[in-house]
Amino acid sequence: MRKIVVILTGIVLSLALISGCGMMGGKQGSYPSNVLQSGDWLYYAKEGSLYKMKSDWTGKTKLADNFDAQFVVAEGDYLYYADKEMNLYRMKTDGTGSAKILSEGKMMGIEVSGEWIYYNVKPSGIYKVRTDGSENTKIADISNFLGEMKVSGEWIYYVVDSSIYRMKTDGTGQAKITDGKAGMMTVKGDWIYYDEPSGEKTHVMMRIKTDGTEKTKLSEDSSFAAIDGEWLYFDKDDGLYRSKLDGTEVSKLNDVNMWNLIGIWGDYIYYSEYEGPVYRINLDGSGRVALE
Repeated sequence: MRKIVVILTGIVLSLALISGCGMMGGKQGSYPSNVLQSGDWLYYAKEGSLYKMKSDWTGKTKLADNFDAQFVVAEGDYLYYADKEMNLYRMKTDGTGSAKILSEGKMMGIEVSGEWIYYNVKPSGIYKVRTDGSENTKIADISNFLGEMKVSGEWIYYVVDSSIYRMKTDGTGQAKITDGKAGMMTVKGDWIYYDEPSGEKTHVMMRIKTDGTEKTKLSEDSSFAAIDGEWLYFDKDDGLYRSKLDGTEVSKLNDVNMWNLIGIWGDYIYYSEYEGPVYRINLDGSGRVALE
């Protein structure tokens, strides 16, 4: 299972940082949205159409018209996406074979792992369904479920009443990991990275072992973050920073004021402004180019 791991802190946006390479939909218009990369291809929506092009920005091809997805996930040879009514579809990465596989009006997002799609329904619980839409099954009936969920290996990590819990993908072994107000999170190896409010409008980035030990503060007053290899990228009011995953070796990369750090693929960081273009920059923060 491939993952692009991104943490959102500071504001609540519809960004999925779900299995495969995916994101929750942004506002569609004259600028690209729903940007994600899978393998050598970059996918994005613009003015109601879905496009793909190679990671070097050549070979642009239109895949679909009337494409108004709320989120998109790429996994293997398929794209999985939801419309405004949160009906779930899949189609091949060449744009053919589009088919509805699930209707669930309160779906918050999905994670694709192997032959299964895991999805969360607020507030009733967590479900799984095969990638062809069969064997739809409720895994856990959870009250006060906030909708945040990640799948890593045989474990599902999720937030209830602002605390992080985990359980196995069959719904057994439920256990609480954190107390306090945990926000958006991602899982890498034996660690969970998440945000925690430190004031009315401020957050700190934290990490904790998946067994609930070794809770550590990584950064003060940070907004967005993405993990690439052994580096953690995050945004503050005065620009983009990076550090080692343990919070050491902090350095400022540029003065960019980001609204949404979409993801890191290959040698590039993709981000967007509030209502403006999607940009690509180098991992050292230089070389800003707009995606068109």
